[in-house]
Amino acid sequence: MTNKEIKAKALSRISGKWGTTVSLSVFKSAFLLVFVVSEIILYLLFDHFGIEYNYYPSFMIGTDLGRFMLSIRLMLLIFLYFPEDYIMRRLILDLYFGRNFVETRRYIQYNSREIHPKATVSLALPVLLKIVVFVPIMVGVYGIYYWGWAHRDDTLTTLGLFVFMLSIGFTIVWAGVFIRFCISLAMTRYIMLLNPRANIFDACDLSRRIMDGKHMRYLSFVLSFVKYLPALLLFYPIYVLEPYYKMSCCVLAEEFMGDYWQDKYPAMIKRWNKYAH
Repeated sequence: MTNKEIKAKALSRISGKWGTTVSLSVFKSAFLLVFVVSEIILYLLFDHFGIEYNYYPSFMIGTDLGRFMLSIRLMLLIFLYFPEDYIMRRLILDLYFGRNFVETRRYIQYNSREIHPKATVSLALPVLLKIVVFVPIMVGVYGIYYWGWAHRDDTLTTLGLFVFMLSIGFTIVWAGVFIRFCISLAMTRYIMLLNPRANIFDACDLSRRIMDGKHMRYLSFVLSFVKYLPALLLFYPIYVLEPYYKMSCCVLAEEFMGDYWQDKYPAMIKRWNKYAH
């Protein structure tokens, strides 16, 4: 399917459900707004009591209070936001399939002890892997900064020039490796959304095999949405563009995954309804 055909199919799937999809997008924004408001309140409280509190890396990593607050943020992100984000993505999938997501929401709620840890790991592990692969880029960027900016007034030696050029080349090459790695893991979320009992490492490996040879196709699809970026400056269009983009991603994922596109949730919910009461 071409990008145009994918978007047309996404629009047909979302037709008549705009109210629901926009509501989900608004709910997610409200969820994030709670974190932002909490940060503002904390900053004002610390400032009122004369306690130093800012968001510079030197404070966040170099002080006890900064490290403590950073740990709290990470815990909230992992154990609160990640499961909720998983649920939102799963509800979008239900809308894509044309199902009523009330049963899915109810099933996840009553089986949260089983599903939430899986949901957290399914989102946290790919993020962690991407951070690990991204670290060499930061090393290269630091090399560019150190030799090209911090010592720009010094006499540039042959060794310094060599390391500077090497840092630029390494950063560019590794950025390509990082983008390719991220694309390779793109189907992991859908594998876990379709089957929450799947092993996350197997899901990552399967995603890598599914995406083999499809990196440029996926990148072309993502870049086709760049033209909508100016509309996001108005903020409110995001509530329409986000579900549209995610629905389009579902169409692309179904095309890429082929026989692996099998939703396990209906059978799991049916079995749970049969034996839960």
